[in-house]
Amino acid sequence: MKIKALVFDLYGTLVNIRTDESSPELYFELSKFLSYNKVHVAPDELKDTYQEKVRLQIERSREKYPDVNVLKVFQEIVHERSEARAEPRLASHAARLFRSLSRKWFEPFPGVYGLLERLRDRYPLALLSDAQRCYTEPEIEALKLGWFFDHVFLSSDYGYRKPDARYFMLALTALGVRPPEAVYVGDNAFRDLYGAKEAGMKAVLVRSEEREYNGLRPDAYIEQISMLERALDGLL
Repeated sequence: MKIKALVFDLYGTLVNIRTDESSPELYFELSKFLSYNKVHVAPDELKDTYQEKVRLQIERSREKYPDVNVLKVFQEIVHERSEARAEPRLASHAARLFRSLSRKWFEPFPGVYGLLERLRDRYPLALLSDAQRCYTEPEIEALKLGWFFDHVFLSSDYGYRKPDARYFMLALTALGVRPPEAVYVGDNAFRDLYGAKEAGMKAVLVRSEEREYNGLRPDAYIEQISMLERALDGLL
């Protein structure tokens, strides 16, 4: 069946990223920032509180594949620890600072811009990622990736994530295509390959440590995202 649309994962597929949310320095600097805004919580306590609130969000979810909303976590911390009425965007600023301090490596994979520009001339494109809108949206804009995509879906908006087939269907509905007419491109055999197949889509895996999941194989496997066009031509 003819391919009519492409849907992409972001981190690990288009963008090479490495983060460390366990670093003591992260919580020290974040605690210091919050103190300037009359929110007082010691670094170790901040780390424990953050992790506990993330855990509770997941536990309280009724979803099979739940996702958290980090912005809500920081909103709760600010509300509970503020000595005065907090500036409305403080939680958003704290979440973005948290992300920037945890980020150790962040850049597009080689060839991404030219690839997306060429593919955009051939297909409507969507981005569908397990990610937090509060900091992923500015990261997309910082890398000038947003204009390539007709639709962007980030899991923090919905409370569930890949491999939930409903998540993939959001992109298919927005693109106006049937599942067999679309290809999902990702780097994780469970979340990307399994999820796309559960939704009825074709799947291309990029640099995945595992090349199959539960007997499911991708329609194509590539070592580098720059090889995608050739792989797609093989699916036509």
